[in-house]
Amino acid sequence: MGLPIAVEKVEEAQRYVLYTFGAPGAPVGRVRLRKIDGDIELVSFSASHDGPDRRYYLAQVVPRLQSYHDRSSYPDVDQWDA
Repeated sequence: MGLPIAVEKVEEAQRYVLYTFGAPGAPVGRVRLRKIDGDIELVSFSASHDGPDRRYYLAQVVPRLQSYHDRSSYPDVDQWDA
């Protein structure tokens, strides 16, 4: 049984998509995915959630977001087990 991970779209603009990421219903941070080149920028980590698992979530989210860019498809919500 894996660790459940979720992303949720917060904002979409012409040049980027902003997502929260973390456990379902308990985001640990925000990332910005640039539509032009697929670059991903860490916007923030949650101040209330501290620990090494924040980096683990981020490491799992980056390839998933890159796959969105590769498909030019930016879902509102996505969830999977890592």
